[in-house]
Amino acid sequence: MDTVTTLLQLVLSGVLVGSVYGLTAMGFVVAYRNARVFNIAYGQFAVLGAFLAWTFLGSPQSPRLPLAVAVVLTLLAVVAFGLAVERLLFRRMIGRPLFASFVLSLGLLAFLHGVIMIAWGPSTKVLAAAVPTGPLALGDVVVSREFVWSFAIALAATIGFALFFRFTRLGLAMRAAYDNEVAARCLGASASLNSQITWVLSAVIAAVGGILMATVSGVSIGLSELVMVVLAVVLIGGMDSLAGCVLGGLILAVGTNLTGYYLSPLLPGIAGIFSMLLILGVLVIRPTGLLGSRPIERV
Repeated sequence: MDTVTTLLQLVLSGVLVGSVYGLTAMGFVVAYRNARVFNIAYGQFAVLGAFLAWTFLGSPQSPRLPLAVAVVLTLLAVVAFGLAVERLLFRRMIGRPLFASFVLSLGLLAFLHGVIMIAWGPSTKVLAAAVPTGPLALGDVVVSREFVWSFAIALAATIGFALFFRFTRLGLAMRAAYDNEVAARCLGASASLNSQITWVLSAVIAAVGGILMATVSGVSIGLSELVMVVLAVVLIGGMDSLAGCVLGGLILAVGTNLTGYYLSPLLPGIAGIFSMLLILGVLVIRPTGLLGSRPIERV
C-alpha cells in the first residue's frame, strides 16, 4: 500500500468512526445545555441501549425479533427510561447547583452499572447484524461496511437533530431556554416539558451511539468507557456546541489514527494519550472548546 493510499485509509476510517463519536457526544451536550447536568453516567445510557437492542434483536446464532420491530421496541424502552430518569431524579435538580446534579449522576452511574451486570452479566454479546457487514473497496481503500452504515446513520441523525433545534417550535423553545431560561418561561416555554424532552433526547442519542459501536465491538459493560471518548469530544468541540461535537469527533478519530500509525513507532504509547494531549492543547488556546460559546462579561 503506497503512502497516499495509506493516508486516505487512515483519514477515511477516522471520519467514519468520528461521525459516530460526534453523534454520541450530542446527547451529553443536550443534557448539559438544557438540563444543566454534567451527566457522568452517560456511558451507562449507551450500554443500556446496546443491551436492550441485543435483548430484542438477538445474536447472529439466535436471532429474536425482526429488525424493524426490535428497533421500535428498543426506542420505546429507551424513551421510557429517559422519562423515568427525568421524572424520578433530575426534575428535582432544576434550579440547583451543577455540583448537586453531578453527584446525583455519579449515584446513577453506580446504580445502572449494578443493574446491567445483574440483568445481562459481564460477558460480551454479539449483536445480530443490523446492517450489511464485510469489507467495502473504494478504489484502493478498503473500509468496513459496518462503519459506512454507521456513518450514514450518524449523519442522518445529526442532520435530523440540527433541523429539530433550528426549525421546530419545541427545538427553538429549548434553545431559548438555554440562552435565557427566565425569559423563555415568561414567553411561555414549559420548564417541565423542556426537561422531559432533554432527557429523552439524551437517552435516545446515547442508545443510538451505543448500538452503532456495539455492531463493531460487541455488547458489553466495557462500552461504558465510551463516556471518556464523549468527554474528550465535547471538551475539544465545546461543552455547549452541537456542531462542536461533529468537529471534535472528527478531529479526535482522524488524529488518533494518524498519530497511532506515524508516531507510535517513534513514541510507543502516544496513541493512547493523544486525546488527553489534544484536550490540553485546545483548552490552553481556547478554554471553551473550538466552537464553544464564550461567556459575555460586562464591566
